[in-house]
Amino acid sequence: MKAYMWEIVRQKWVLLCIILVLLLVNLAFGIVYSSYQLPALAEAQTKWSDLRRKAATAGQVDATALYKQASADLDTLKARIPEKRHYARVLGDLYEAAATSAVEVGTVSYKPLQGKEEPLLSYQLSFSVTGGYAAVKSYLADLQNNPELIVIDMVAFSKNDLFVEKVTMELRITVYLREWT
Repeated sequence: MKAYMWEIVRQKWVLLCIILVLLLVNLAFGIVYSSYQLPALAEAQTKWSDLRRKAATAGQVDATALYKQASADLDTLKARIPEKRHYARVLGDLYEAAATSAVEVGTVSYKPLQGKEEPLLSYQLSFSVTGGYAAVKSYLADLQNNPELIVIDMVAFSKNDLFVEKVTMELRITVYLREWT
């Protein structure tokens, strides 16, 4: 029986060495897992639980601080709404942004609307701009970063000629204005 075992070891020594190496690698991974990864996982779970607990309690602000923050936010919003007499300047800013972005503005049509709850006037403007894709995108970014209260209601892109790099962007925006104060 012993001779038979030695014969198997002699013929299959490469396979037995591979099995031995795999067992040693498996043992090393088990040691790393139990000594390093399990404690790190427990620590990460503790941190996550602490952060979750802090996030849950962070939303609980006293009413006075919440009121002060809301009042400051409303004042900031009111400061962004220009007076009605500055409507021409706001339109000029839209045209200036178009010139800066190197786009051509088409016909502008507007429809005045009266606000229901607040003494705000709103003008809904519809127009198109034409230019290269990067220029049109730049103009849209300028509209989004406008300091006045301008809301972009609708954007539609179209391209008529496949061989010319010219894009048309149809826009519908709403400009909000305050009554004279």
